[in-house]
Amino acid sequence: MFNFFLLFIILINPFQKIFPTNWVLKKDINQIKVYLRNIDQNNQEYIAETIVNSNIKSISSIILDYNTSYQWMYKLESSKVLSNESDSLMYVYFTVNMNWPLKKRDLVSNVIISKKHNKTIIELNSKPDHIEINSDYERIEDTRSVWVLEFLEENKTKVSLRSYAVIEGIPTFISDLFILESPMYSLNKLKNFF
Repeated sequence: MFNFFLLFIILINPFQKIFPTNWVLKKDINQIKVYLRNIDQNNQEYIAETIVNSNIKSISSIILDYNTSYQWMYKLESSKVLSNESDSLMYVYFTVNMNWPLKKRDLVSNVIISKKHNKTIIELNSKPDHIEINSDYERIEDTRSVWVLEFLEENKTKVSLRSYAVIEGIPTFISDLFILESPMYSLNKLKNFF
């Protein structure tokens, strides 16, 4: 009986939030739209969308060159491919400059590449135990990013980047800034290649 009562209270609680929440447009600059939503009580994810004047193959070659990602992705201090397991799987390593007084972070991800008729999907999923911890960095253990490149017409591709990262020990106002600035910066840099 108690379990039934507890379930009843949980279900009718008017203050309980349902996660994830709906997407809300937060920025629309330079033909880049950034939407945010809460994925739980403490964390948000974004999806950013734009049109790039190039084809899927050219755009994906820039994204998949993880040895140079640090040159155009927001706050990356370094980036490198750890291993190429196959044409559709690799492991990558990034270090992130968080600026003083915050400790620098690092992360390890697998990269899964899939191609469908008019789309290429590039998924990065955190794999924090794939390599040994570097004591100079604090490891980001929970992160996911998905690039979707969708053919619109010749030399015109819709690019979207959906991402979240749970970064422990960072004040909310900094993570809120990071989550809005990161996709704007990176997608602007990506567009500048073409």
